[in-house]
Amino acid sequence: MCSPKTMFVFIAFFTISNSAFAVDATLKADRSAVDAACTQEAQTAGCGTEIVGKGLLKCIHTYKKNNKKTFTISPGCKSAMKQLHSDKKAEK
Repeated sequence: MCSPKTMFVFIAFFTISNSAFAVDATLKADRSAVDAACTQEAQTAGCGTEIVGKGLLKCIHTYKKNNKKTFTISPGCKSAMKQLHSDKKAEK
């Protein structure tokens, strides 16, 4: 049998690990959603094969800043970006 202290440490570690895994899975899903929802924007902006976390959002936003009059981000892409931002903020 484990001592109560050992059991507490194990339970605390297990709870923290599961929470971290859930957050990682949520952010991974959010990143995939942005990659999928912003395909047209990435192509228009010339972002190539960049993905979220590897320059995609910066590329799109830079292109948007330089082409305000002719470039718009679709509602689906905006929504996916907003969800990613919200979940990242909730993680902190």
